[in-house]
Amino acid sequence: MSLVERCWMITSKFSVIAILIITGICFGVFVYPYMKKKREAALVSIVYIGIMSVLYLIPQQIGNFSAYMLGVVAAFLVMYVQDRRNIYQKIFLAVTFFSIRWLAVAMAGRMDDFITKALVFGNTIAGRQWLQYVLYAGTRILDIVLCIVFLAVAIGLINKAYVYKNDEMSVKELVMLIIPSLVGVTGYGILQYYLNIYEKDTGKSLTDTYGFYGALSFVHYFISIIAILVMTTMFQNWKVAQEEQTGQELVLNQVSDMKKHIGEVEKLYQDIRSLRHDMGNHIQMLEHLVAENHMDDAAEYMEHLKKEWNEISPEIKTGSPVIDVILMEKLREAKEKQIRFISDFHYPGDTKLNAFDLSVILNNALDNCMENVSGENPYICISSFRKNSIFMITIKNRYEGELNYKDSDLPETTKSGKEHGIGLHNIRRVARMYMGDISLEQENQEVVLSIMLQVE
Repeated sequence: MSLVERCWMITSKFSVIAILIITGICFGVFVYPYMKKKREAALVSIVYIGIMSVLYLIPQQIGNFSAYMLGVVAAFLVMYVQDRRNIYQKIFLAVTFFSIRWLAVAMAGRMDDFITKALVFGNTIAGRQWLQYVLYAGTRILDIVLCIVFLAVAIGLINKAYVYKNDEMSVKELVMLIIPSLVGVTGYGILQYYLNIYEKDTGKSLTDTYGFYGALSFVHYFISIIAILVMTTMFQNWKVAQEEQTGQELVLNQVSDMKKHIGEVEKLYQDIRSLRHDMGNHIQMLEHLVAENHMDDAAEYMEHLKKEWNEISPEIKTGSPVIDVILMEKLREAKEKQIRFISDFHYPGDTKLNAFDLSVILNNALDNCMENVSGENPYICISSFRKNSIFMITIKNRYEGELNYKDSDLPETTKSGKEHGIGLHNIRRVARMYMGDISLEQENQEVVLSIMLQVE
C-alpha cells in the first residue's frame, strides 16, 4: 500500500470516528434540557460514543443500522437508570435522535457526494493523486462541518419548540410525536435499500446513473426533519391551548367558589341581624329571670345565647368578610384532617387589592398546602404584613419530602393530569397583576411560599 493510499484510508477512518463522536456529543446536548443534572446528559454521550466506538473498531458483525440502534438503546437505558420518571418522554428522545441522526448525516452525505464527485474524481485532475487526496481531505472536513450544522440546527429547533419539557408524557402523546421520526427513518432505510440493490445488481452507483435520485433523497431527509419539528410545535401549541382551557375552567370554579363565599357571608350577616333583632327580647327575658331570682335559669339562658353567638361569629377575623369565610373553610378542613391551622392574616383595607384576586391566591395556595403537608405534627401557617405600598403574604407548611426545582424557580409539581402545575402559575399570574411576584423555598422540613403585592 502506497503512502497516499494509506493517507486516504486513515482520513476515511478518522472522518467516520469524528462524526461518531460529534453525534454522541449532540445526543447529550439534545437530552440535556430534560435531565435533572448536567452529568446525566454527559453520561448519555459517553455511553453512546463508547458503544459505537467498540462496534466500529471490532470486526463488523452487524449492519450500521443495527449498530446505531444498539447505541441509542444503551443511551436510553442510561437515561432511564438515572431518572425513572417520564419514561415515555425518554423513549421519544431516543427515537427522535435515532431518526434525526440518520437524516442529518444522510443530508450531509448527499451534499458531500456531489462535491466529491465534482472536485476529487473529476477528469481534470485524474492521475494527480496528492491533489486528489488534499481535495478528498477537504471534503471530509466539509462533511463533518455539514453534519454538525444539520444536527445542531435540528436539535436546537426541536428543543426550542418543545416547551413543556417537565410535563409527564402519555402513551398517546408519545405515539403522536414519534410517528414523523419513524416515517423519516423508514424512508431513509427504503432509499438506502434501493441504492444498495441497484449497486449490487449493476455494479454501478444509482446516484451516478440517475442524478435526480440523490436530490430526491436529500429532499426527503429535509422534509422528514421539518415534519418532526412541525409535529413537535403542533403538540406544544395543543398543550398551550389545553393549559389555557384548564386555566379558564379553574377561573370558572373560583368564580363559583366566590359566589358561594358571598352567599355564606350574606347568610352570616343575616344571622347576625336576626340575633340583633332578637337581642331586646333576650335582654328582657334575662332581666325578668334575674328579678325573679331564677339565677340557674338565667345562667342556662346565657349559655344558650353564648353558644348561638359563637356559631355565627367567625373564629378568624381578617377585616374582609369574604376572606374570613375562605380561611374559616380551610380551618374546618384542617381540623378534619388533624392539621394545625394558624392564621395571622389581615386584609389591607382602603387599598386597590380586590378580594376576588386575593381569594384566587389564598384558595390555590392553601389547597396546595392541604395536599402536600406531611410529617409528624403537620401544620399550616398563614400571615401577612404591610409596609407602605408593599403587602406580603407568607404561607408555611410542614413537608418531609424534597422540592425539585430543575431549571425553574418554581418546583415541579407532583400532580398529574390537566391541573398539573396550574395552582402556582395562577398565584404568580395574579401577583404580577399587582406588580409583584412569588417565591417558594424549602427550609429543612418547612415549605415557605412568599407572595409580594403592590397595593397602592
